[in-house]
Amino acid sequence: MIKQLLVLAILPVSVSATATCMTDQPEIGDIGPDSELVCKELALRFPDAALAVEGRAIHSPTTVSVVASVDGKPVSLRYGLSGYSWRLDETDARITDAPVAQVGLPVIGQ
Repeated sequence: MIKQLLVLAILPVSVSATATCMTDQPEIGDIGPDSELVCKELALRFPDAALAVEGRAIHSPTTVSVVASVDGKPVSLRYGLSGYSWRLDETDARITDAPVAQVGLPVIGQ
């Protein structure tokens, strides 16, 4: 009985803590940040959004663009190799921090 109550008490917290993010399949020759890392970074910026990493474009051995989507809207993120880690380009970081416009019915009275 106590175990059932404990499971029921924890369930809503664990369901709301997970974000939906679909990763792309790695291919031979892919370089750049791991899809899971991109998902984690996007989940921090857009916690309630449906996220997907769809692919990547390799520009050079130290520059990669990752194509992702936030609630179905395409986002291109440019990463550069800094030492041993991939870092999001500052311009792209500012763009992805902008709120995603919500489409819905207008509020009457405003």
